[in-house]
Amino acid sequence: MARQVDRSGRGDSDNTAVLLRDAFAVIDRIVPLRLADRGHGAVRMAHGVVFQHLDEGGTTVSTLAQRAGMTKQAMATLVQYLEDHGYVRRVPDPDDRRAKLVQPTPRGREVLAIAQSLVPEMERRIIGALGVSRWHALRDDLRTVRDLFAVDDG
Repeated sequence: MARQVDRSGRGDSDNTAVLLRDAFAVIDRIVPLRLADRGHGAVRMAHGVVFQHLDEGGTTVSTLAQRAGMTKQAMATLVQYLEDHGYVRRVPDPDDRRAKLVQPTPRGREVLAIAQSLVPEMERRIIGALGVSRWHALRDDLRTVRDLFAVDDG
């Protein structure tokens, strides 16, 4: 049986994991475009992993890297870029003088607010395409898939 290849040539388009990844990727691409429209063109898709895992009070680079599933060095590079562009700052950790916490600056909080403001628009588009009942079912199904494959921490 011949393997189906999607238009990108990256694999089987009927593979559920690929479909989930591709659906996320097309939605995720919208955020930097909208940020650029609002004066934040320096923020790229790759920087989303910093903002997604950043606690308001601050988060160490090590914790950000762990949450994002990437190396500390790769996360440090992303953080440095965002720091150079005024989106985050590093401050001493009051609980560990050797550590630094990465915190959003007012500019970084603006990026977070813009990204959050896009959620209702995306939800409306999905509801418009699927209808409310299928949208609810999709959300339930996605929770089931997430929970089915969640790593047991205990």
